[in-house]
Amino acid sequence: GCGEDGTPGVYASVSRAVCWIDYAMSCYYGATSGIFSSYWGYSADVCGVWMEETVQKLQDRRARVSSLASSVLSYQIDQYQKCNVHWNKEIDIQDHVATLAKLDKEGNGGVQAGVY
Repeated sequence: GCGEDGTPGVYASVSRAVCWIDYAMSCYYGATSGIFSSYWGYSADVCGVWMEETVQKLQDRRARVSSLASSVLSYQIDQYQKCNVHWNKEIDIQDHVATLAKLDKEGNGGVQAGVY
């Protein structure tokens, strides 16, 4: 398995990537349903701000690099702007607590533990 001697391990911080995951899922399902609301119900205060900051950082980097790197960064920016996710105006923490309780009861709590 991963992380054992002689086997490379790859790890990710789900809690740091939750807005990207929500964006990707919202765009994927929105492409078939036509509804681009946040898949997990995240707010603009959380994921909307994350999106703006992420695109701004990429744009700032693009302004400081070579033309080859600039084209790569332009591609990344385009990917972040492929669809317009409609994040909620405010987050309802009670819904998230209920979801966590349900996941924990079903035995899936470990998968989502780092998200919240």
